[in-house]
Amino acid sequence: MSIQAVEFGLGIREHRDLENGLHWVKDVVLAEDRAPFARHNPATNLSIIRTIVLNLVRQWGYRSLSKAQRFLWHDIDQLFHLLTTN
Repeated sequence: MSIQAVEFGLGIREHRDLENGLHWVKDVVLAEDRAPFARHNPATNLSIIRTIVLNLVRQWGYRSLSKAQRFLWHDIDQLFHLLTTN
């Protein structure tokens, strides 16, 4: 196998990981594609906020956003703790 084929395969895996780890979660779990915004700026701003929340939840140890929602969305103390810890 050539070096180019290996590099190409690694590139595909990296792209797949990005799609599955970020974009799919934002599209399916957070319903980002169904956002009711007609203008570009509000949709972009909300997308940035969703990415920040997703990164915070993952940093806190949750691998599944759905599980994090079930455990955190109704516990205001845990949400504040999540937002205030480094």
